[in-house]
Amino acid sequence: MRNFMISGALALTAGLAMPGKAAAAENILFNCFFPPRHYVCTDFLPELGQRIETATEGRVKLRTPPKTLAAPPDQMDAVANGVMDGAVQFNGFLRAQVPGIQFSMLPFVGNADAEATSVALWETYQKHFADKEEYGETVLLALFALNGGDIFSVTDEPIVAVDDLAKRKIWSVPGVTANVVAETGSSVVSGPAVQMLEVVSKGVVDGYVGMPQSEVTQYKLTGYTKSATIFDEKVFQATFSFFVSRDKWEAISEEDRTAIHAALGSDFSRWMGAFQDDIFERAHQEMGEEGVTFIEGSDAFLADLKTLGAPQIEAWKAQVGEMGVDGQAVLDDYRKAHDAALTAGQ
Repeated sequence: MRNFMISGALALTAGLAMPGKAAAAENILFNCFFPPRHYVCTDFLPELGQRIETATEGRVKLRTPPKTLAAPPDQMDAVANGVMDGAVQFNGFLRAQVPGIQFSMLPFVGNADAEATSVALWETYQKHFADKEEYGETVLLALFALNGGDIFSVTDEPIVAVDDLAKRKIWSVPGVTANVVAETGSSVVSGPAVQMLEVVSKGVVDGYVGMPQSEVTQYKLTGYTKSATIFDEKVFQATFSFFVSRDKWEAISEEDRTAIHAALGSDFSRWMGAFQDDIFERAHQEMGEEGVTFIEGSDAFLADLKTLGAPQIEAWKAQVGEMGVDGQAVLDDYRKAHDAALTAGQ
């Protein structure tokens, strides 16, 4: 018995002396609804994962499924319901859940660039809406903007006036842009951008509004596009949110949560925007080489469109006013933050 007790004690001592196994990493299953070869899936999410893993010294890692686990409009619901831990979502599909972020997509609030806009987007939202907890059962990690969108014709006749829109069937992203186009009298076809190739290639529409040139090439629309009408002030600028479920977030240590936020924020927004600007420049060159004509929109056309879009802006101001937020101050700060970020990036 004595020998057994000594042997047991030695075994226990040896066990305590052995190095313990490293704790298993917390894995975040992060969905990407874009086509698998789109740069958001192939570049943005790996960068997000690298930043998170580096910041947490490997304690938190990102995994992405080979294909989307939910339809584009359903990303937040799927995260909240545990289908995946995190996702990126087009903010236009979050109008009901996250009204605050919609300022970035109001008519003619958008900009041509993506880098300075993405920084301004993050900073402005944090200043005015961070305490509103609009993301509910999810936690916001990052924001970014595409380049501002233009007006495209798939016929030989360019779109240079409101009357040109009125007599055509036009594809538009859902939301305020579709509403503005509809106000012209146009028949509007609205839906996720991932469905655009099918709609345009089959001749369902005569033009499309609100897409940046980078996405025209990403979705293989160049060959169907005859002309682009361009304004410095953009009719629409798509923005996106990266978020993770609150349950998954709370499973991560407070130290690592702090480190993740520090590694993302406006710095990650700037990185994504700069990447997007590079894609845009290449797309613009490709479209020109493929014969797309670029037309500078007239002041009269711009003024008419702004008049049609003004009620959308006022409606948003009234909506956030009920939250205790000064909508005009948000728009003013967004412009100031954009100009400051643009200057800093030069």
